[in-house]
Amino acid sequence: MDNEGVTPAYMKLSQIKFALSLPEYKTDLALKEELINGIKAGNMAPYYREVCNDLGWVMDETLCAHMAKNNEVRLAELEKEHENSVIEDEEQVSGLWQAKLDYLCSIGDKENASALANSKLQDKTVPKTHRIDAVFALFRISYFHGCDIKGMSAAIEKATELIEGQGDWSSRNKLKAYEGVWSFAVRDYLRAAKLFVDVVPTFESYELADFGTIIKYTVLSCMIALPRCELKKKLMHHGVMAQALHSQYRNLKEYFQSLYDGHYAEFLVALAQVESDMKRDPLLHPHYRHYVQEMRLRAYKQILQAYRSLSLDYMAEAFGVSCEFIEREVAKFAASGRLQCKIDSVARSVITSVHLSDEALRVKDSSDLDLDRSLLYKTTVKRGDILLNRLKKLARVMDF
Repeated sequence: MDNEGVTPAYMKLSQIKFALSLPEYKTDLALKEELINGIKAGNMAPYYREVCNDLGWVMDETLCAHMAKNNEVRLAELEKEHENSVIEDEEQVSGLWQAKLDYLCSIGDKENASALANSKLQDKTVPKTHRIDAVFALFRISYFHGCDIKGMSAAIEKATELIEGQGDWSSRNKLKAYEGVWSFAVRDYLRAAKLFVDVVPTFESYELADFGTIIKYTVLSCMIALPRCELKKKLMHHGVMAQALHSQYRNLKEYFQSLYDGHYAEFLVALAQVESDMKRDPLLHPHYRHYVQEMRLRAYKQILQAYRSLSLDYMAEAFGVSCEFIEREVAKFAASGRLQCKIDSVARSVITSVHLSDEALRVKDSSDLDLDRSLLYKTTVKRGDILLNRLKKLARVMDF
């Protein structure tokens, strides 16, 4: 973590913009100022127009014209560098168009950045490693501009095709990070968890996201996808991951630790914070309700699996909520078949599947008992006849 790379400042603006689109943050002046300052610092004229259009802001024409002028000057400088440079190898050619592509991405010019990246991707004369860079840029463009799932999916498909058979370890390693982000976006939590756990120790895709974001995605995906027996191994016994959770991301550690140790009231508090964070993340926002529901279900399963029956009052106290809330939650999951239990309203308790299966087994055993007795009787009679015949034979040869 001491050698952590730097994520471009503009990449963080998409989350601020998304937060300002939510009703609870729409009038947040501090967020608005942070977004405007970020746009000004990067002379992001195209992105400023996009923000004003999407958020319904009144555009400052003077500011927009000033930033657009700076964009034209910088692009002209890049073109001049291209014309005046002495091209000696393909690496220099790549560096020139990549510098222009990076600048177009940094000012939020989605249309021109996508056009340039696509032209290099389709150009078969461009070396494969540079075409891979172009397709990763297309993924970042889709990720930055509203988390466009269709664009991200197309980029992952093309990147996988290009890297297949390619011996470039760096490209393969980057693909894991990009595919992990995409997997979370399409709710393939297990795939995301495996990819993130694998990529954290060697993470280098800082152009996509900062290390903290990747740590967050790793913990969230592992918590919902991995069995309890694997959680500690993947999160707390995993060198870089454990170091990060211990030193910098204690809120995520508390979220994991509270569930693992069975501190359910603390877990619900941590889960509420996770829900708040997910709401503000454009990648995670479409999934926060589903995620929170699944994590509550996981906690209910964990507490119930150790008991044959459990009182509703005890569960409510353990989770730090009302008895009515627990009864409503458990009843909902039981009715949908997600929890294998039933509620005894008279005894105010939850009877788990272990107890239910024991009752079923006793019923089965009682019906099987008559059959077993019948077989035992027939076997005894048969063996008795055999024994009597042998005794008769023995009596003939013995002199008493």
